[in-house]
Amino acid sequence: MIAQQYLDKWTNLHVLAIGEAMLDCYLEGTSNRLCREAPVPIVDINSLKDVPGGAANTAANIARLGASVSFLSVIGTDLEGDRLKRTLQERGISTHNLIASTQRQTLLKQRISSDSQLLLRCDRGSTENIDPQIENQLIENLNRLYPTCDATVISDYGGGILTPRIIQTIAQLQTQYPRTIVVDSKQLKNFQFVNITAIKPNYQQAIQLLEISALKGKERIQQIVDWGAKLLDLINTQLAAVTLDAEGAIIFERNNPPYIIPSHPTSNSQATGAGDTFVSGLTLALAAGAAGKLAASIASATAAIVVTQPGTTTCSLSALHQSLSGNQKLVVSRESLVTSIQEHRNWKHKIVFTNGCFDLLHLGHVTYLKQAKQLGDILIVGVNSDESIRQLKGANRPVNCLSDRLAILSALESVDYVIPFAESTPSELIKIIRPDIYVKGGDYTPEMLPEVPLIEELGGEVKILPYVSNISTTAIVNRIYQTFSKLPSI
Repeated sequence: MIAQQYLDKWTNLHVLAIGEAMLDCYLEGTSNRLCREAPVPIVDINSLKDVPGGAANTAANIARLGASVSFLSVIGTDLEGDRLKRTLQERGISTHNLIASTQRQTLLKQRISSDSQLLLRCDRGSTENIDPQIENQLIENLNRLYPTCDATVISDYGGGILTPRIIQTIAQLQTQYPRTIVVDSKQLKNFQFVNITAIKPNYQQAIQLLEISALKGKERIQQIVDWGAKLLDLINTQLAAVTLDAEGAIIFERNNPPYIIPSHPTSNSQATGAGDTFVSGLTLALAAGAAGKLAASIASATAAIVVTQPGTTTCSLSALHQSLSGNQKLVVSRESLVTSIQEHRNWKHKIVFTNGCFDLLHLGHVTYLKQAKQLGDILIVGVNSDESIRQLKGANRPVNCLSDRLAILSALESVDYVIPFAESTPSELIKIIRPDIYVKGGDYTPEMLPEVPLIEELGGEVKILPYVSNISTTAIVNRIYQTFSKLPSI
């Protein structure tokens, strides 16, 4: 797909992210009784989870989508600031440019849930403008980092980081070093002189900017469409992506008609930070050279992935690749594999694993895979990479490239997942999958399989299925060569 070509460029991009860093804290417990002092539930907390929030979540999304990120923000010299730094470091994001101020409290959003039902959110932290000394440090960092980046994303939550002097500095740097620059702000008018590439207001921010009345439901779509041109002019931007929650998003681009991206309905009501994910995907896609319509579609796909997950979360590059490929059976990373395996374990599914080259898929393969699936609930197929097949079969193999082999296997009803591997054996995959049953064809014996001791050590069982006689890829290839060798030369 065309979109995949731009995703492949993201690992070479360096993005500068600036805005309010927040700590999102999730307290989860159970509630079976009411408080004596008031008719409110008592929650017995059994887990606490800290994740980056606000602009820190934007930085985390950029990093997980494969780009390198420099994150500029200000926190307090408090416990919450230390916890926030730890969450960023755990995600491979440097906190070197995170300024700690004794005059500020780190922004905290603390959510309390009982049996996955959100009961209460408590907010705390400094929201007044940063003082001149901190402002000078931030400007110094901006001047140093801006020329080195490929794109800048501004996540302005109105918490005092994007002061007039900071915005003026960004405008001057953008004039001197033009970059892709995307702004997500509650006060977009403050950025109308920055030469912005794109903005991402939600519906409330858009109508506030346009000074028009709020509507409900699908009526909002036509309302915003009618005001799109003015929205671009008000902020002096090339692209505006107005998000409308259940109604999706409307994309406005100069000299092009509006484009509506439908929403991806989800039953998860606790997903937060999808806007940060959208902005991250939009920034990277535009910086990689994607046109506005395609960039917005990629951004929407990233947001669609995170809204299916609870809490403040991020979208991985591998998950986005898989989503855009249209092949839901293809697992493109070991990380995605771990997640899928855990889901099936939770459902008590019996997992069957097999592996092979599967070059020139034939009746023997189809019969074998159908029999393998009948041994359990889920069949996962590890597929040798092209290079590993060349090492096993010679320079003339494979006949079909890896992407073709994966697509053909995915089309089989018996196959639930396909995952490529480049190692000489599938041992690393086996350690992740821990299959209940490991299957090979009748042309093997247990003594021929180096994986058998590992399978048994992990508590699995090895099954050798009957071999379909007189059918093999090698035999087919040899017959083709023989046939062509007998043809008269032209």
